[in-house]
Amino acid sequence: MQQQVQRWDHLAPSSPVVGQGGELWRGSWVIFTRHFYKFLHNGQEVGGTLAAPLLLAATFGLGMDRLVTPTAIDGLNYLSFITPGVIAFTALSGAINAGMTILEEKIRGLMKEYLVAPIPRASILLAATGSGLVKSLVQSLLIIAVTILFGARLQTSPLGVVLAGLVLTAFIVSGVSFANAMALRSKSIGGYHTILFLLNLPLLFLSPALYPLATMPGWMRIVAYLNPTTYAVEGMRIALFGSGSLNLWLCVVVLAIFALLSTWFSVRTFKQAV
Repeated sequence: MQQQVQRWDHLAPSSPVVGQGGELWRGSWVIFTRHFYKFLHNGQEVGGTLAAPLLLAATFGLGMDRLVTPTAIDGLNYLSFITPGVIAFTALSGAINAGMTILEEKIRGLMKEYLVAPIPRASILLAATGSGLVKSLVQSLLIIAVTILFGARLQTSPLGVVLAGLVLTAFIVSGVSFANAMALRSKSIGGYHTILFLLNLPLLFLSPALYPLATMPGWMRIVAYLNPTTYAVEGMRIALFGSGSLNLWLCVVVLAIFALLSTWFSVRTFKQAV
C-alpha cells in the first residue's frame, strides 16, 4: 500500500495554497492523459469503434441510396439522411468503450490506487467521463469526414455546426455517464457487454436513424419519443442537413435533461461503489 501511495506522490499539492478545485482538476488531468494515451496507442480500440459505423455508411447507406426516393426523406440522398444515425451509433460505441476503461481499471486494481492517491475521489469519475467524451467526439468527427467523402451533402451554417456539436456533446455525456455507472455496477466484462450491447442496437433501430419517424408504426413511434437517440439524430439532422421532424431546441433541451440524469446516476453509483 505504501508503494502505491508513493507512485502518486507527484500528485500531492505542492503548497497549502492549492485549493480543492485545483487538486480536482490536476488529479483529473493525470488520469485523463493516461486514458487518452492508452486510447491513442491501442489500434484495436480505435479501429474497432470506427469499423462498424463505416461499414454501415459504406454498405447500407450507399446500397439503399437508389432504393429510397429523396421525396420520402425530405429531399436528402439516403447517405445524408443516415449520417446523423451513423454518428449516434459511433457515439454509443464510444460510450461502451469508455465504460470498459473504468471497468478494466476496477478489475485490475488500478481503481484502488486512485482511491489511495492524494487526489479528490471525484477526479476519478471526472477524468473517466472527460476522456470518454473527447474520444467519442474525435471518432464522430472522423465519421462525418468519411461520410462527406462517400457523398453526404452538408446543408448547414456556423450556428448549425455549433448546435450540432451541442447536441452531440449532450448525447455523448449521457451515454458515457450511463456506461460508467453500469461499469461500476458490473462484476465482469462479460456481464457489462451483455447489458450494454443489448441496449446499443435497440437504441439505434428504435429511433429515426435509418428511417423517418413518420413511417414508423404507432407503437414504435411512441418508443422512439422516449429514446434519447431520437433527439440526437433529429437534432444533428436538422443542424447539419436542414431536415428533420422535431424542433431543434426541443432536441437540445431533452438531451440536456438526459445528460443531467445520467450524470446524477453515475455520481450516485460511484459514491456507492467507493
